[in-house]
Amino acid sequence: MDAFEQSAGIYALAVTLARSMTTEELTRTALLLTQLGTTMATLAGLQNLDRSSSAQELADLSGLR
Repeated sequence: MDAFEQSAGIYALAVTLARSMTTEELTRTALLLTQLGTTMATLAGLQNLDRSSSAQELADLSGLR
C-alpha cells in the first residue's frame, strides 16, 4: 500500500466514523487518537535515541582497544 492509498483509506475511515458519531463523540475520539499518536511518536523517538546512543557507546568502546 503506497502513501496515497493509505491516506485515502484513513480519510474514508474518518468520514465513516464521523457520520455515525455525535459531535461530542467525534471530539473525544479525535482527542484520544491525537494523544495516542503523540505518545506513540514520543516512545518511538525515545527508543530510536536509546538504540542510537547504545550503538554510539559500542562504537566508542571498540575504539579503545
